[in-house]
Amino acid sequence: MLYFADAPTLVADLATGAAPFSAYLWIGILTFTTYVLAGHMREQVCLYMCPWPRIQAALTDEWALNVTYRADRGEPRMSVKAAKKAEDLGLPAGDCVDCLQCVAACPTGVDIRDGMQLGCIQCGLCIDACDTVMTKLGREDGLIAYDTDMNIERREQGLSPVYRLVRPRTVLYTALIVVVGAVMVYALATRGFTGVNVLHDRNPIFVTLSDGGVRNGYTIRILNKRPIERHYSLLIEGLPEDATVDAVGHPIMVAGKPMITVGPDTTEEIRVLIAVPADSGLTKSSDIVFRVVDTASGESATASDFFRIE
Repeated sequence: MLYFADAPTLVADLATGAAPFSAYLWIGILTFTTYVLAGHMREQVCLYMCPWPRIQAALTDEWALNVTYRADRGEPRMSVKAAKKAEDLGLPAGDCVDCLQCVAACPTGVDIRDGMQLGCIQCGLCIDACDTVMTKLGREDGLIAYDTDMNIERREQGLSPVYRLVRPRTVLYTALIVVVGAVMVYALATRGFTGVNVLHDRNPIFVTLSDGGVRNGYTIRILNKRPIERHYSLLIEGLPEDATVDAVGHPIMVAGKPMITVGPDTTEEIRVLIAVPADSGLTKSSDIVFRVVDTASGESATASDFFRIE
């Protein structure tokens, strides 16, 4: 919920019971849906709602390291006693004892022995479960491990495993990650520390005054992204010189412009009324620009809107 409101203010209001009902309602809805989806519908979420399995299937190849059941070593499956009898008779016996601990440990109920599946989230819990069983049986661990499909085939052919970490696919993915990371770093390094949003009154859009002039109302939200208190001057561009600007609750004016003080790391919402005389010469709808300027650093931010006279 802190994405949709000023975080420190909302936290304080929630603690004191002063937050709006909608905040408590949506926190309740999000808590309930999170509990249901994560606590009772995990398998369905992973199989039908989560995009990761589809992404994983598209990105992986036969050389990719994935949680893998080494069928070349585990098959044929049989109990410990059956494996002992098979060995005595000179018959093949795999290390898998069909204990199903890998399935029990999987949060989505996947049987990794059936190969890669959409429900597998690569958490590796089946690896830990299988290694525990192998250790108790005195067998080598790693029956389930991070491996590649190519190595499974190579071992079945009596060849040693080969790992190719550097290949065209991994080079491309690395390049994409570097490009995206660079864009994010650049955006973070060059981001502004001032923001402004404007919402025009909808009902009514304009008001005709007793002297024939026209007034429009706006709600302006100024964002101060620095950890210090800052003072902003408010300029309206695109209006005639005889237009008047009134920032409700902020009577201080400097050079005819309202001054607004915004605390550190907070936002300030103000009500602004703009009036023009009857003979202003404006068209039916005129584009205007709201500009807030930090009086100390000169940093500014703008937002566009319109002024209606009929």
